[in-house]
Amino acid sequence: MNGRIVKVCGMTRPEDVLGCTEAGADFLGFIFAAKSPRRVTPAQAAALPRTAAKRVGVFVEQTLPEVLAIMAEAELDLAQLHGGQDPDFCRAVGADRVLRAFWPQKHPDLASLAAEMAPFAGAVRFALLDAGTSGGGHGKSLDFAALAELSPPMPWLLAGGLGPDNVAEAIRIAKPHGVDLNSGVESSPGLKDLAKVRRSLWAVRGK
Repeated sequence: MNGRIVKVCGMTRPEDVLGCTEAGADFLGFIFAAKSPRRVTPAQAAALPRTAAKRVGVFVEQTLPEVLAIMAEAELDLAQLHGGQDPDFCRAVGADRVLRAFWPQKHPDLASLAAEMAPFAGAVRFALLDAGTSGGGHGKSLDFAALAELSPPMPWLLAGGLGPDNVAEAIRIAKPHGVDLNSGVESSPGLKDLAKVRRSLWAVRGK
């Protein structure tokens, strides 16, 4: 299972930024969605330590100018878009800088999901497939076996209730290019359990 990307989302504390990076996370997520219990302000995100991990901002309701301004202020490498933003919005942020969220459970079948994803080919760096029908960080999981039949036109990350006890199975069955960990590696919203983070990384990478 080596080589898969691991993102840990919902950074709010310096010790979690440092601990998740030390554990081997490739991406760290900073949530700017107004309704999230893990929300940080751009100034708070900017004050958190810089590490080798890429910094990802999670956006829902922000306009394009707001996304670009926050990315600059918080020194973010990537934008994760959860607000139904279209391909033009993604290209304006920068196709190589965007993770675009999709929700398989909004669709009656994989063909419908694939049709939604198709216009984003070349407009995003990664797709992120999340459980539920909007938002994230709720601890729900997707049908891993169903996703194994999906062939998106871009690399994709799997999200939704992943943690040390199910992430290896999720990767084995669904075969994503990476995983996004959040509520499954927390002691409470916004507070990471670094033991769970380390166990999850071991499960993904076999070390």
